[in-house]
Amino acid sequence: MDTFLGYKRANGGFGIRNQVLVLSLVQCANGAARQISARCGVPSITIDTGCGEYRQQEDRTNLGLIRAGQHPNVYGVLLVSLGCQWTDPAYIQREIEKSGTKVFHLCIQDEGGLKRTVEKGTALVGQMLREGAEMERTPCPVSGLVLSVYCGGSDWSSSLAANVVTGETMDLFGDAGAAFVSAGVRGMPGNEQHLIDLAVNYQVGEAILDIVDEYRQDVFHMTGQSIADVNPTPGNKAHGITTLCEKAIGNLKLSGSRTKVQGVLQVGEDIPGPGQWFLDNRQGGNDVYACTALAMSGAHLCLFTTGRGTPLGNAASVTVKITGNPDTYARLGAEMIDFDASGVIVQNQDFRLLAKDLYRLVLEIAGGIPSKSERMEDFSWVTPPSGKI
Repeated sequence: MDTFLGYKRANGGFGIRNQVLVLSLVQCANGAARQISARCGVPSITIDTGCGEYRQQEDRTNLGLIRAGQHPNVYGVLLVSLGCQWTDPAYIQREIEKSGTKVFHLCIQDEGGLKRTVEKGTALVGQMLREGAEMERTPCPVSGLVLSVYCGGSDWSSSLAANVVTGETMDLFGDAGAAFVSAGVRGMPGNEQHLIDLAVNYQVGEAILDIVDEYRQDVFHMTGQSIADVNPTPGNKAHGITTLCEKAIGNLKLSGSRTKVQGVLQVGEDIPGPGQWFLDNRQGGNDVYACTALAMSGAHLCLFTTGRGTPLGNAASVTVKITGNPDTYARLGAEMIDFDASGVIVQNQDFRLLAKDLYRLVLEIAGGIPSKSERMEDFSWVTPPSGKI
């Protein structure tokens, strides 16, 4: 059985990092949160809301903050509030602590101002960092890993190389008993049959079809165009992907060819077990939204394919970048790309052999080797809005 070195958690699971996060609970506390995170070298998650919200938006704000704190890669959290916001610090803290994460809360008004809050917050984060650093990694089974897949900044090479290699890698993890999740509703119309054919039963296939059909109808009603016949992304069009139907042919290769789709999840739901899962995230179509939504499902790592290149990382889930474009790797590989899949195109390499190489790299990164986005300290987190489109 394949294993890697991870951190055991009190709830029986494990993480691959001992991240400490500083979470702002209202826009007025963003400055304090950023100052604390900058002093300590840890990610901060700031929001443009937290006050004056109606129930649906408030629930979404809470969900994004709670799922960040509950992430298995997070050891500890510092909550920073102002004191007169709508967001309830006690509720957020209770929900995060259910996962075993250590949580502290500071209120700027109660602490006597911004300076004192930053000084005390810096000390608390430093304490959690020291505690996390003292923990030892122990062998963990690959079957307990949760991964996600996403394609962003795609071009002609994504379909031919990066997505094919990554899809086979996902099947290798599926063979090992691990779980993985995708969220490409906007990248499916025109090729949804591929995912439906992987559904474990009729009900799951029907649920996937219903989501894509509803999305098609909603887009047509709003724009008067079929989503499969257009491509609103300038970068895609400039680099060989003229319609979203063409994009879908490549995107769905990320789902592999043999790991069955066990069910459909909503944003913020935990992945229930091994196998492949599909996340209904049609509102969050851009890269930051989608990667945050995948992390909110508890994915330890995200395998992110990109033809053009992007520095995007995540505050909780570790991002691994794969490209199939040899020019992109030559220009950006040293700083931004973790794995070069272009050998499928330029050297006629067998994608299955490259998939085995990527599989081993992912286990090395899970075991503690930092990914490129971690080295660049790109720690994004933007909760996707609720709704259909």
